[in-house]
Amino acid sequence: MQTNRTIVGFCGTRHFISALLAFLLFSASTGALAQPANDPIIVDGDRAEEAELTADVAKSITLRQPAGKPLPRHYDPICIKVFGLDTDYSEVLADRMRENMRALNLVLLGDGCSPTIWVGFVSDSHAAVTKLRTEDPEMFGDLRDYEIDRVLAGSKASQAWFAREDKGRGGRAFDQAAIGGRPVRVNREWHISRITGSIRVDMIGSIVLFDRKLSAGRTIRQLADYATFRALAPVKELVDEADNPQSILTLFADGSSPAAGLTEFDWSYLSGFYKLSEYAEARSMHDAAKRAFLDGSGQKKSEETSAPATE
Repeated sequence: MQTNRTIVGFCGTRHFISALLAFLLFSASTGALAQPANDPIIVDGDRAEEAELTADVAKSITLRQPAGKPLPRHYDPICIKVFGLDTDYSEVLADRMRENMRALNLVLLGDGCSPTIWVGFVSDSHAAVTKLRTEDPEMFGDLRDYEIDRVLAGSKASQAWFAREDKGRGGRAFDQAAIGGRPVRVNREWHISRITGSIRVDMIGSIVLFDRKLSAGRTIRQLADYATFRALAPVKELVDEADNPQSILTLFADGSSPAAGLTEFDWSYLSGFYKLSEYAEARSMHDAAKRAFLDGSGQKKSEETSAPATE
């Protein structure tokens, strides 16, 4: 009879939060920009093809996690902070993101909360991430070099990443111990199963940086919906529209005609993602997105949030 016991290197959450707050304060001073459940599912041929395309693209954009770890998610209540925009625009953008998250049944914190999602507008987002990688590596938590390379591999208009923390079943925090004088975090929760894992992975902080100049011409709604997707799920951008479903993730693709907001594909992805088991790995997104598309979750949420925020 085998047991699962996980020991991982220690990466302090406080270091990440402190570094991010310092960066927020610096960036904010650099200027601002002047938006029926029980019915049987009947699928026709076209709808079935769209569902399969949704599933394939969902799988392709999901970032695989190191060592086969579960997909990271926001499990704790969420608090949003927008910086680098004029106050009025910041509030509209944050309100739109909150509306999206309520549609996913995520819990939000109230006024005066400590941020878990930061959305910023800076003069050069790509250069900012490159500089942070050298000068403030704590900003990236325990992300590995190849994962930070993936952050920089997208468009220069936006960069998104997250810090994560391994936890035991149900979100139990790891104990702290020392091995050979080195601090480590230890999962002391015993668990025996061939079906479920012994850990889940929490997003303890997400950040989305927009390049001011390169994001010009996009509406507050588009920016808020794009930031919602990138902050909530470990996904990469869609670099073109050819042979792909319409998605807000093409917001900065060359020559694209971007969607006005989150599309049926986007909602199918996010709905499926936040219904997954906490032990689900990246490959699970194929079927999760397909189910959400076929049961109408994506379409329903797209219709519910179709009214644009102030542009």
